[in-house]
Order: sequence, then structure tokens, then C-alpha cells
Amino acid sequence: MKEYYLTQKVTYNLMSFTSFKSLLIFSLLTEGPKSFDEIIYHVNNNKILPEKISKDTVRVYINSLKIVGCNIKRIKDKNRVSKYVISEHPFELKLSEDQIKSIYKVYKILVKNMDIQDLLYMDNLFNKIGKYIKNENFINTFKSLSPLKNTDTKLLQELLECCKNKYQILVEYKSPNSNIKDIEIITDKIDFRNNKLYLLGFGLEYKENGIFPISRIKKIKEVKTSQNNHALNKTKVIYEIDNSNRSFELKENEAIINKNDNIYTVEANVTNMFLFRQRLLEFGPSCKILEPEHFKQEFVELLKNMKEGYYYD
Repeated sequence: MKEYYLTQKVTYNLMSFTSFKSLLIFSLLTEGPKSFDEIIYHVNNNKILPEKISKDTVRVYINSLKIVGCNIKRIKDKNRVSKYVISEHPFELKLSEDQIKSIYKVYKILVKNMDIQDLLYMDNLFNKIGKYIKNENFINTFKSLSPLKNTDTKLLQELLECCKNKYQILVEYKSPNSNIKDIEIITDKIDFRNNKLYLLGFGLEYKENGIFPISRIKKIKEVKTSQNNHALNKTKVIYEIDNSNRSFELKENEAIINKNDNIYTVEANVTNMFLFRQRLLEFGPSCKILEPEHFKQEFVELLKNMKEGYYYD
């Protein structure tokens, strides 16, 4: 170790080059079929190894790998060139069906409390593990359990990076009403809601905060790294809430302006009316809108339409 710190060079005094060459050839043959010439090329061009090898030396290493338990097959390619490949070896990761079931069980518990970035890391980990486990159902079952199933993970990673920096992006978006269109969003964060992924941000089309299903985002067309300040369209709404069940929690944009026993009067500065209506609907009959009048009438109309949906001719 002292020698390495002084010279920053790997020498015969520091490692077994025979072992290193064995591991290198083992790695090459597990990647796929290799001819003698291909093996010699990779070994002789390795920066660490100071000496060259011959075909006879390669035969010795292949026989040594067979002795330790590697199943090495010789095949011929379309040009009739002999190639060697390791089909089985004693170093494979082997898991029983019971062990795999336990992994799935632990995974389902862990992902409930993971953020999006950790879920991506977990997906990559399982994909790597799957390459070394000879079980065809392992990856398929895992993918069916993953919260990120049917998600473009590359696009998701790009969106996470944009959210981290609060970038303004132009995306190709599949709108339910107008099919494919371009929209601009100042990204904020990515969140799970009802087992679906959403991008939260400021939509420049309507100048309000919004939620955008990631499944509808086809691609990012442009990333604008400069910070932009856009004025939010805000609506002041005042409502009453019966807090007798103690389940009410204020949002960041809300403030209690009056208390009368368990009846709270709340003022909210709303930037996304759709999300706010969803919030009020969750309160049910314990909530009453006081002002503005136009929003109160819109909400009453919404409730009437919902009620009519339960009646049939």
C-alpha cells in the first residue's frame, strides 16, 4: 500500500496479475461469445496488464475456469469462427422461490414511503439483480408491483432534474380535449396522487398552479434554465368549516380569520380553482362557502350537477 501511495502505480508487488487476467476473461465470457482473437485483444489492451498473452495462454485460462466449475461452451458464428461463452458458473446469484417472495413482500412495504428518486434507484437495482437471477418471472413480477410501471423512467428522470432547479419547460402534452399541444410549465415537484404520477408547477397558459399527469407528457421539447417571474391569478375565497372532528388542517395559502367554538372562518388565496374545489368537496356538509358570490354559485351548480348524476330516467 505504501508503494502505491508513493508511485500511484500498480505493480506485481501489489496484485496477482494471474488472478486479474482470470477475472477479466471470466467477465468477457459471461458477457457473450468471444473468439481467441477477441479475448487476446481485450487483455492485451488493458491498461493495468503490463504483458501480452497468446492463444496457448488463453487455453490455459479457459481450462482453469472449467476446473473451478464454469460451464464453457464452444460455438461457431456465421463465419464459422469458434467462440467461447460461459453458460453457467458457480458464482451465479441463486434465490429460491420463497426468498424471491420475501423480497417482493419487503419491496411492497418499502416503496410506500419512498420518494420518486429512490423509486428510480430501486427500479435500477432490481433490473440489475434480474440480470443475474435465472428466473424468468422475477423481473416481470417486480415490474407489475412497481409504482413506476408503464412510466417512461428516462422522461421522469429529466422532469425530476427540472423540478430540482425550478426550470421552465416546453412540453408536448396530450390534452384530453385538444389532443397534442405544446404547453409551458415552471416545474415545482413530482408527486403521487391516487397511485398516479403528476408534475406540479405553474402553467403559463392559464397563469395558475396546476397538476399535469406525467402519462400525458410525451416529451420535453425545450428547457429554459433562466428563472422567470410570472404573476399568479389569485382568487380570495372565504369559507366556514366545522372543526368538531379535529381533522381540519390549514394549507400554506390559508389563514383562520375568526373562531366561534368549533366553527372556523378561513380565508384562502387560491391559485388553482380545480384543486381548491376538490378540497372543499372532501369536507362535505361541514364546509360552507361565504364569498365571493360568483364562486359560491359555481360551487352550488357543481353540487346540483353531481346530484342529477344519481337520477335516471
